[in-house]
Amino acid sequence: MAKQKFRDPRGAHMRIYWSIVDSSAWFALNFSQRALYIACRRKLTSNFNGNLAFTHAGLAEQGFAVSSSTLASGLRALQAVGLIAVTREGGKVNRGQAIPTLYRFTDEQCHEWVKQHIPMTKASNEWQRFATVAAATEAIKASNARARASHASAKAERAKRTAEKNSPTRNPKRDDSKFNAVPIRNSKPGAISGFENQSVSDAAQTAAMPV
Repeated sequence: MAKQKFRDPRGAHMRIYWSIVDSSAWFALNFSQRALYIACRRKLTSNFNGNLAFTHAGLAEQGFAVSSSTLASGLRALQAVGLIAVTREGGKVNRGQAIPTLYRFTDEQCHEWVKQHIPMTKASNEWQRFATVAAATEAIKASNARARASHASAKAERAKRTAEKNSPTRNPKRDDSKFNAVPIRNSKPGAISGFENQSVSDAAQTAAMPV
């Protein structure tokens, strides 16, 4: 007789192993980042690892209401210490449609997600590589420094594009058309306009008048 699968009478739950909460990676996190980890872990089911989106709106529905900058900083810290990893980068796709970044918990196996182009990945446990709290803390600081540098570079690039757009300098490709000669319609040889014909007739009548 097949053994029945155990079902907890109290329902679904999350499991965080002591090896994680006793690790240097965990000790390097502040209380807000640890709370974020638990809020994110709530989204994990038995076969959903790797296809997890930790969006601002989604976490706010769980009661984890923080600013976008705090959320971004917290997710960077969790990645820096190896507790989570990105499986698909978010951003803009066709026609400006935005897609979220997807994550996996490194202490669990990640299943394959064909439509999202996410391969199957065994539990990698990057958080175990930190032997000291100081090393994990330095990893978080380095991650924040890279983020600041990237933000400053993007800000400078946007300012440059705005300055070029608002520059009064003439664009030759755009403005040369203003100086192109407009072709004049060729008239028939010897033909004169109605005004010119009237002027000639008046001059002839004036010459024929007696003095």
